[in-house]
Amino acid sequence: MHPTNCLNCGSHLGTGYKFCAACGQKANTHRLSLHEIGHDTLHYVTHADKGIFHLIRELALRPGRVAREYIDGKRTRYFKPVNFFLIVGTIMVFMTTTFHMADESHVKRMEEAAARLSDPVKKQFLLGFAKRTRNVLHYTGKYSNVMNMLATPLFALFFWLFYKKERYSYIEHVVATMFIMSFSMLCYSLLLVPWQSRLTMTKASWMVMLVYFTFEMLYRSFAYYHFIGKKGFRHYMKALGVSLLVLIFWVGGTYVLIDKYIRGWFE
Repeated sequence: MHPTNCLNCGSHLGTGYKFCAACGQKANTHRLSLHEIGHDTLHYVTHADKGIFHLIRELALRPGRVAREYIDGKRTRYFKPVNFFLIVGTIMVFMTTTFHMADESHVKRMEEAAARLSDPVKKQFLLGFAKRTRNVLHYTGKYSNVMNMLATPLFALFFWLFYKKERYSYIEHVVATMFIMSFSMLCYSLLLVPWQSRLTMTKASWMVMLVYFTFEMLYRSFAYYHFIGKKGFRHYMKALGVSLLVLIFWVGGTYVLIDKYIRGWFE
């Protein structure tokens, strides 16, 4: 038996109402059960036209269209970008925590070299260098999801500046970037983290990162080309150029900051 008033907002429920006309809650809301929670969770994740797997498939094939349609108001068909972003961030934390094995062999060699030094100043400097290097290995492995989240508004700012004449606001560029970054992070977490963890600090490990950065740049340019919606080789090259510039700025800036930290510039 349905209640005569909505349990959420108190509005009257007419005969045959399946949803409240005022707030949209189901009219037949009843006490929670394990079956209902399981059903809602499965429905939320796998719903054919707006579940998370539908979004992943669409982002793999048509990322630009996904972002454009969501921003243009067609939002019920897509999993919310903020929710997807946070879920992918959680997956990334789990994967990096599970598989991350920082190669500290070069750190140990520095500590061994410091132990052999007789000059206390040089010894202290090398020990500090080794300690800060270990900190970098720890935090970049454990908090890589936070770094990607911090990168999102920065990447969006770059694209907004270069596409300022287009109709999209900065916040809308942030939403588009969240879609794009989330898919890139998901690919990295599921496909590269387990593999990279076995390679340690070798040339193969750096090659894996090079492959990922190349994929991310090409994927972002492909997504933005279709997001902006202007056809032609010139417009694709612009999207590719901005993607390359963003990558250089982020990787280069991160490298400089890490290098300065390891050398003790911030102490």
